[in-house]
Parts: sequence; C-alpha cells; structure tokens
Amino acid sequence: MTRTQSMKKKLSMVLMSAMLLATAQLSITLKEASASGNLALGHYVWASSGSYPAAAVDGVHYSSNFWQPNYGQTGWITVDLGSVQAVNQIVIKAPTYGYWVQSASILTSNSADDNTFTAQTPATTYGYYSANNYTNTINLPSTVNTRYVRVQVANVSTATAISELEVYGP
Repeated sequence: MTRTQSMKKKLSMVLMSAMLLATAQLSITLKEASASGNLALGHYVWASSGSYPAAAVDGVHYSSNFWQPNYGQTGWITVDLGSVQAVNQIVIKAPTYGYWVQSASILTSNSADDNTFTAQTPATTYGYYSANNYTNTINLPSTVNTRYVRVQVANVSTATAISELEVYGP
C-alpha cells in the first residue's frame, strides 16, 4: 500500500467514525424527547412575534427564558413535530405567577405553507394560578394526526407568556 493510499484509508476511517458519533448523538437526543412523551420537546419552533420561541420547547418550566409575543397583537407559536403524529393533548405552562394566556386557540396542520391550519379548539380563556402549577392542560375533542401544532393567543398583554408548550398523543 502506498503512502497516499494509507492516508486515504485513515481519513476515511476518521470520517466514518465522526459520522457514527453524530448519528449516535442524534439518536440519544430523539430518545430523550420521546421517553418523556412530549412530542414537542426539542423540536423546531417559530412564532409570529416576540422573543425566545425555542424556550417554549426546551423542557425547562419556570425558566426566565420564555416566549412572549409582542404586546397588543394576536400572536402565535408553532412547533414542527418533525413528522405526522397522533395528538390529543396540549399543555401550556407559564413561567411564574403573574403570566398567563388570556385567550388561546389550538390549531393543527400538515401543510408546510404556514397558512393552512385547522382550529381544534375555539378561543378559550385560561388562567395561570399556583393551584394548577401555572399549567393549563387542553384535551382536544378527538385525536388529530398532525405535523404542526399552533397555539394562537389573542388579547396579548404584557403578562402573556409561555414557558413550555408540550404536545402529547394517546
């Protein structure tokens, strides 16, 4: 074997090892998310306005990082579950006492156009109180097969914030 062939072989082995390690890392991350049952955990998320939408799917409740839409607008936050999943429950958590979602609707979609959503629940007023651990659990009327889940909030005030957006299936 020539020196060039030997170098190519070593480089190939290093690259193969790096790919295997990257695959193992991805597999571990996905297993952690699925083990909790929260289909939204760690997935891609975006919002109409505001700051830190990724904080809503990081698995940290009561964090000082949370999604907060711009004041006075109807805002929304959408999570991409990565593939179509059976969904029947949404859990919305506030960061601390004093924050809430005054009115929210749950919408779902399988379209990547970011426009075609179907309302699964009507706009409902929710409150966050210490008695319910600053958490609202929303059971959908029936199981929905969806890839995208959107929480649309109206009557946005300075106290509107979501610390965690969790999505569960049957």
